[in-house]
Amino acid sequence: MNTIGLILIVAAQFFIGRGILHIFNIKGKAIVLFAMSSIVGIAVLSMLPMLLEIVKLPINKNNVLLSIVVSVIASNLFVIKRYNFSTIISKKIKFPELYEILFIVVYAVLLIPSVWRCYYYPPYARDVLSGPEALSHFTLIEQKISNSVFTVNLLDSTPNLLKPPYITDLQVIYKMFVHPFGQLWLSILVISFLIWFYGIIRDRLHPVLAGMVMLLFITIPELYGYTYVLLWEYSNMVFFFAGYYYVFQYTRTKEYNLFLFGVLLFGFATFVRLDTLIFIGLTLPLLFIYMYRGKIAIPRIAYSLVLLLIVPLVFYFVWVNIFVKYYLPIGTNLESELNPGPISRYFDWIGRINNELIFGGDNLQLYCYIIYIFMLVFVADIIVYRKKLSKEAVFMLIGIAIIYFGLPLMSYFTKWFNITTAKRGIFKMFPLIILYLCNSPLVLKLSEAIKAFEFPSIEEKQMKAVPVAKPAGKKKK
Repeated sequence: MNTIGLILIVAAQFFIGRGILHIFNIKGKAIVLFAMSSIVGIAVLSMLPMLLEIVKLPINKNNVLLSIVVSVIASNLFVIKRYNFSTIISKKIKFPELYEILFIVVYAVLLIPSVWRCYYYPPYARDVLSGPEALSHFTLIEQKISNSVFTVNLLDSTPNLLKPPYITDLQVIYKMFVHPFGQLWLSILVISFLIWFYGIIRDRLHPVLAGMVMLLFITIPELYGYTYVLLWEYSNMVFFFAGYYYVFQYTRTKEYNLFLFGVLLFGFATFVRLDTLIFIGLTLPLLFIYMYRGKIAIPRIAYSLVLLLIVPLVFYFVWVNIFVKYYLPIGTNLESELNPGPISRYFDWIGRINNELIFGGDNLQLYCYIIYIFMLVFVADIIVYRKKLSKEAVFMLIGIAIIYFGLPLMSYFTKWFNITTAKRGIFKMFPLIILYLCNSPLVLKLSEAIKAFEFPSIEEKQMKAVPVAKPAGKKKK
C-alpha cells in the first residue's frame, strides 16, 4: 500500500469537501465538519475520471492527479479568505467522557475487522465483479471507461455496466495512488459517516443513550456487512440521509444554504444509484407542505421544488443522456430497463417485503431487532406522548414511510428489481429510524432522567445541604 498516496488522497478529499462546505456556509463542530468534508470530497472524486473522458482526456495518473489538484483549488479559491485559522488554534480540545471512551473502544473493535477486510481482500461481490471492478481494471490499462469490457455481452445477464461510475471512478483513483485492491475509500466513507452521525445523536441524547443507540445502528448485521462488501447501497444510504437531514434543517431554521446543500447531497445520492430519484420525488409533497405552512412565498416554493428535482436530474442526465449515449458503444442504452406492469404488482411487492424482510423470513438475521425496537418505541410515543412529537420526529417518520412505500415502485423502473434489491434498499430507513429514536419523547424522557440523576439540580443540592433543625431544649433557670 502507498501510505503517502493514501494521506494525500484523504487530505485532498478533506480540502475539496471543506471548501464546498464553506461555499454553502455549513457550520458545526470541528470533528463533525471534518467528517462531512471527507464524505463530500469522496463524492467529488467519484466523478473526476468520468469527466476526464467527457472532455476527451485519457484517464492516466497525470490527468487524474491534475483533476484532483484543480478540484482542491476550485473548491477553495473563493472561500479561502473566510478561513479563520486563529479560531482553530485557540479552540480547546474537549476530551470525551469516560463512558463515551468505553463506547468508542467498542466501535473501534467492531470497525477494525471491517477496515482490515477492505485492505486485505479484493472486491468479491458478484455485482461489482460484473461491472465496476472489471471496468476499473481495464480503465487503468486502456485509460478510458468505455473500454473493451463492453465487447463482452454482459448486459443480458446484469445491468451493472450501465450503473453510474461512482464505484468505478473511486476504484480507479485508489488503485492508481493507494492500494492495488482500491476500496479503502469505503472504510473512509463509513468511518466519516459514523463520526458525523454520532455527532448528531450526541447533540440530542445523554452520552450513555447516544452510545447505545449508535451501537444499535453499527451492529445491524446486514448493514455492517456492507461496510466492507464493496457495493452501492451503503454509499447511497449515506448521501440520501445526509441530504434529507439538511433539507429538514432548512425547514427548521429557514436558512436556504442548508436546503441547497441538501439538494447537492441528493444529487450525489443519485450519482450512486439512479433509482434514488424515486425517493427524492416522493419528498416533494412533504417539502411543499412544510414550506407552505412556513408562509413562504409560492414562487419561492415552486423554485425550491424544481431545484430539488432538477439538480439530481442533472447527475442522471450527464450519465444517461451524455456518457451512455455518446461515449459507450452504439446500442448500449437504458431504455430496456423500464418494466411497466399492473398496479397489483405494487401490492405484491409490499406483501413480499413485509413477509420476507420486515416481519418474517430472515429479518432477524438481516436487521436484528432494530425494526421491532422502533415499532415498540413508536407505539409507546403514540399512546402516551402523541402531542409531544417534535417536528424532527415527524419528519423522520415521513422519511421512513417514503422509503417503505417507495421501494415497490422500483419494480416499474427496472426489470432487475428483486428481493435482494429491496433488502438493500431498506438500509435507507435505518438512519431515519435512529434519528427518530433520538427525538422520541420516551427516549428523551429517559435521557433527561439520566442527566438529572448524574447532575442533580441546584434546588435538590440545596435541599440536601440544609441541616435539619434540632428541637429546642428547655431553658435553664
